[in-house]
Amino acid sequence: MKANSIMLNSKDNVVTVTCEIKKGQTIAYFKDENMHTITAADDIPIWNKAAVAPIAHKEAVIKYGEIIGAATKNIVAGAFVSHLNIMSLPRDYATEMK
Repeated sequence: MKANSIMLNSKDNVVTVTCEIKKGQTIAYFKDENMHTITAADDIPIWNKAAVAPIAHKEAVIKYGEIIGAATKNIVAGAFVSHLNIMSLPRDYATEMK
């Protein structure tokens, strides 16, 4: 099986799909050197995010090994992750850069 998505950091709970994925299709990605698969719970447009594990309401969404937002509702593994189910969080960049 070939990977059809990219995990950018092993801490991530989302991947970026590299082709259009239809609900029910397999999402395949490498985490470290191991291939992992999940079943798509939604249609996911190319270059968009899919959850690789359940993300609870208000839990951090992690991409690049960094928090990119928080879930606005429970997100199941394999779900499309977008502005429709995550929100931005305020950040203090001055403190983070120390």
